Amino acid sequence: MANNLRIAFLIYLAFLGFIDYSIHKKKNPDNKKPLLLFVIAFTFGMLIQLYVGTIAPAISDTVFNSPEYYMPIVLIVFVPIIFAYAIFKYHLLDVSIVVRNTIIYGAAMATVAGIYFVIIYLLGQGIGSFVGAENQGFVAGIFFLIFAFVFQSTKDRFQDFLTRKFYPEQFAYQKVLIQFSNDVSTVVGTDKIIDLTCSTFIDALKINKFGILLRDYSKDILTLSRGIGFSNPNCIIEKSNLIAVFNEKALVSNTPVIEQQDFIRVFPDKADRLIEEGVYSIIPMIVKSKVVGALLFGLKYSGSKFGGKDVELLNAAANQIAISLENARLYQSESEKIKIERDLDLARKIQQGLLPKCVPNLNGLDICGEMIPAMQVGGDYYDLIQLSDTKLFVAVGDVSGKGLSASLYMTKLQTMVQIATKISTSPKEILIEINKRLYESIERSWFITMTLALFDTETKTVRFCRAGHMPLLTANNGTVESIKTEGIGLGLEKGEVFDRTLQEVEIKTKSNQIFAFFSDGITEAMNEKDEMFGEEKLTEILKGKANTRSTEVMNKVWSEVKYFRGSALPNDDMTMVIVKVN
Repeated sequence: MANNLRIAFLIYLAFLGFIDYSIHKKKNPDNKKPLLLFVIAFTFGMLIQLYVGTIAPAISDTVFNSPEYYMPIVLIVFVPIIFAYAIFKYHLLDVSIVVRNTIIYGAAMATVAGIYFVIIYLLGQGIGSFVGAENQGFVAGIFFLIFAFVFQSTKDRFQDFLTRKFYPEQFAYQKVLIQFSNDVSTVVGTDKIIDLTCSTFIDALKINKFGILLRDYSKDILTLSRGIGFSNPNCIIEKSNLIAVFNEKALVSNTPVIEQQDFIRVFPDKADRLIEEGVYSIIPMIVKSKVVGALLFGLKYSGSKFGGKDVELLNAAANQIAISLENARLYQSESEKIKIERDLDLARKIQQGLLPKCVPNLNGLDICGEMIPAMQVGGDYYDLIQLSDTKLFVAVGDVSGKGLSASLYMTKLQTMVQIATKISTSPKEILIEINKRLYESIERSWFITMTLALFDTETKTVRFCRAGHMPLLTANNGTVESIKTEGIGLGLEKGEVFDRTLQEVEIKTKSNQIFAFFSDGITEAMNEKDEMFGEEKLTEILKGKANTRSTEVMNKVWSEVKYFRGSALPNDDMTMVIVKVN
C-alpha cells in the first residue's frame, strides 16, 4: 500500500510539474485557463482515489457492509465533466482532432503505450532485482518520469509522422500554403496577387468563407476587395485601432489573429455583421507596423475552426501577401509618378511651344522675353503680338497658382488675347472684353493679373494698361521709374468695378529707354533665409544698362536672382520681357 501511494504521489508530482511547465510556456492568459482546470480535475480525482483507497477502508469494514463511506466515488464523474468543459469552453479540440485522436491514437498510441510500459516494466524488474523488491515501485516511478519527459520532447515529431501516414491531406494543406508563400512573392500587380490568393484559399483549400480586406488610404479604412460566401459585399472595418489590437495579440501569441470572441471588443459596430456573415478569424496583413489589409476566414472544409499550426501557416502567408501588396502599391505609385512626369514634360514642351518662338523684327525696338516655370509647367504667360511694321503688343500675365491647372488657364488667356488684339488696339478695351469672357468660365477661387502695352514706333508712344499686375519699370539716363496704373485682376469681378477702375496711360518713348515687364516671381524670389529679392534689386540692375542689349539686361536679372536664391528651390514662376528703344 505504501509503495502504491508513493508511486501515485510521484505520478501526481510529475503531472503537476508538466502542467506548471506548460502554463509558464503559455504567454496568452486565455491559454492558461484550461490548464488550470486540468490541474483542478486531476487533483480532484487524486483526492477521491486517496479517500477510497486509504480513508474509507480505515473507517469501515468492507464496501458491502458500509457502502455509504464509499459513496464519494461517484464524484469521480466530475473529472471527465471538467475536462469536457475545458475542451469545449476554450475550443481545445474540434471534431476532426477528436476523431483523429480516437482513430490514430486508439491504434498507434495504444501500441506505443504498450511498448512504453513494457520497457518500463522490464527495466524496473531488471534494476529492481539489484535494489530489492520493496523498492521496485519507486524505481518504476523514476523510469516513468524519465520516459514522460522523453516522450514530451519527441511528441510533435511522432505526431507529424502519424499524421503523414494517416492524414496525408493535412500535409498537402501545409504544402499548398508553403508553395503559395513562395509563388506570391513573384507576382506583380495587385489584381494578380488577389487572384492568386483567392484561387489558393478558395479552390485549392476549399474554404467556403473567405475575404480579402484592403486598405483605402484616402479614407483610412479596410474594405472588402474580394471574397466568397458573403451576403453583403460592402464589408468595411475601421483601421484606427487595429494596430494596437494586433500588437496586443502579438505580445501573448506568435500569431496576432482576432478570433470571433474578440469581435465585440475590437469592432463594436461591426461585430454582429461579421458574426452573421460567418467570419471566425481575422488575420492581419502588416508591413513595418502598417496595416495594409486583412484576411477573413470562416470554417475549414471539415467544418472546424482554424487553429494551432494552421493559424501559424495562415499568418506566414498573410505576411507574404502583405509584402507583395505593398510592393505592388509602391510599384504602381512609381509607375503613375513616371507617367505624370512624362505627361507634365510633354505639357511643358507644349506650353513652351505656345510662347513666342522668335522676336518680331520691329525697327527701333530691341526685344527679348522668357518664362521660367517653378514646376514643369507654369501659370505665367507672355506674348509678343505684331500688328504691323510699327505696332507691337506686349502682354505679360500671371495666373494665381502654379502647375498644370494654372497652365491651362494661361493657354486660355493667350487665345483670348490674340483674338482680342485683332479687333481692338486699345489695351483697356481688350482687357475689359477679356474680363467679361473670363469671368464666365474661371473658377471663383482663381484670378489672373495682366499687363498689356501697345508699342508704336511711328508715334514713339506706349499705351499701357495694368489689371492688378506688377508695375512697369522704365529706365533712362540712370533713373528708374515705376508706373502703377489702377486696375484689379481679371476674373475677380463681372465688370462693373473692373471697368470703372481700369486705367490706361500713354508714355512717350526716348532713345536707349528700357521697359521691363515682369511677374512677381522675380521680386518675390526667396533665399534660404526666406528673404525676398525685392523690387529695389531689380531697379538697381536696370539703372546702368542704357548701352546694353535687351538680352544682356535679362541675363543679368536671371543671374542675380539665381545667386540671391542660392540653394533654395523656386517658389513661383518667373517671367520677364525687356523692350529697349534704340
